[in-house]
Amino acid sequence: MDPAETRQRLLAQRRALNSAQVAEASALVAARILALAEYRQATVVGTYYGIRGEIDLSALAGQEGPELAFPVTTPEEPLRFIIPNGPLVDGTFGTKEPVTGQEVDPLDMDLVLLPLVGADQQGNRIGHGAGFYDRTFANRQAGKPPFLVGVAHSFQVVDALTSQPWDVPLDLIITDTGLAGPGMNHLEPPIGKD
Repeated sequence: MDPAETRQRLLAQRRALNSAQVAEASALVAARILALAEYRQATVVGTYYGIRGEIDLSALAGQEGPELAFPVTTPEEPLRFIIPNGPLVDGTFGTKEPVTGQEVDPLDMDLVLLPLVGADQQGNRIGHGAGFYDRTFANRQAGKPPFLVGVAHSFQVVDALTSQPWDVPLDLIITDTGLAGPGMNHLEPPIGKD
């Protein structure tokens, strides 16, 4: 499957969602994250606030649980993660970013919740194409923290993606209909859909 075509098709589908659909899917995903053992046992979790139809994880803020670190983007650089001690502001790409707080080494986090454009059940992921997460976690050793969790609408999980040598695979994918990851498939079609 051509990654560029897949990216464009999935972005169009995501842009077509209305705010109620995004809010409903986001609530279901946030509930699944809160129930995830890896999340409940974590001390620091990398997360994000969704934009442009992405699953929005703002419901995790203010919940009892791990400290949340948010990414700061600088073009062509790895992401920096900061546990904020003040408000988030609009960043370079329209994402909410902290200005002040405690910087955390990305490889020292226990779990990272990654936005995505598409993923497959083998853990391959495509984002917007800027490579931020791949650069940031390029030195992550297999089986070592952080546990990488892709967060998506169920339609964003496709049969297969072509992976590139620089792609960093996901350990798990959480959608509004279930969980998926290498060697597992617990995604259920929404009731009433075939």
